[in-house]
Amino acid sequence: MLQNWEEAGNAIDSGLDIENDNKELLQLRKKLGEKVRKARVLRQQRERARAERTSRIKDVWRYCKEEKIALGRVPLVATVKDDEDEEEGGDAVEARWHHHYPHTGQLPQRQLRDGGGWTWPVLFVYPSHRQSDFIEHFGEDEIIALRMAQMFPEEEEDDRGSETAMPWDYNNEFRCSNLAVYLEVHCMDADKNGSKKQIIHPDCVEILKDQGSAMRFYESSRALKGDEGPEMATVARCAERKHLHHQRKAWIKKHGSLWARPDPCPVVQIHPAATLGQVLRHGSMVVPNFLVTVMLFPMEHPAHAEFMKEHKCIGMVEPQEA
Repeated sequence: MLQNWEEAGNAIDSGLDIENDNKELLQLRKKLGEKVRKARVLRQQRERARAERTSRIKDVWRYCKEEKIALGRVPLVATVKDDEDEEEGGDAVEARWHHHYPHTGQLPQRQLRDGGGWTWPVLFVYPSHRQSDFIEHFGEDEIIALRMAQMFPEEEEDDRGSETAMPWDYNNEFRCSNLAVYLEVHCMDADKNGSKKQIIHPDCVEILKDQGSAMRFYESSRALKGDEGPEMATVARCAERKHLHHQRKAWIKKHGSLWARPDPCPVVQIHPAATLGQVLRHGSMVVPNFLVTVMLFPMEHPAHAEFMKEHKCIGMVEPQEA
């Protein structure tokens, strides 16, 4: 049963425009009236919400362009066709790619108070312990170290040997002064103005070239998560698979195989006294999925040493006076 109540209501209204005394149509309109009304209200709500999202993304894009903050995206699907899903175990493959979805779909926001500054969703990742923390609103003028001090307070002098608050921190290493902070450098060879065509590996971050591509990416991510219903999820999946296919084709043409993967991303260390705004405006910074992601390591942890062997550190975000 299709249950397209709004279309049914439109058809009934069209019929009554031609034959306004048709008893069957009048009875049908009376019978379906409430369902048609609810369907029209829901459509209007969806259109209003979509218009509000469009306005927000335009605002974000305009601000990022003015402030020279680069935005990026990653693939939202792992396969380009259904039989590839079946061969590789579709659910398992997609589950491995769950991190490609924007975290909770949050966007940067302009604050209406406190001078109208901007806040960003931020993800703190702790690779050494396979944990993370999501911060919904992180102000651009906030100093990284102050937020770290709230989350990972120092040991008090009269409380030596105390345990940290995180149950997974079994060696009590997560103290603010004991953490090294990094951001990954994406799109090293890309033109961040979007004037040149990018050829990137499908697993890598792609620069969002314009406002339209940013809007399509955000709407596709919402649709694939089911926010717009199964029909829109199918449409978004097809569009994303087409995008992934073109990426794969271009990479294979240039490098011969998808197995010819690029080297691990270099990194930039973040000085804890830097603000989030200084991190965002660093020349190497690209923000994938509208989500600022940084990695934190206990300095003496073996995972830190291993990470630095794989990822070349090419600089540091230094604090600057306002």
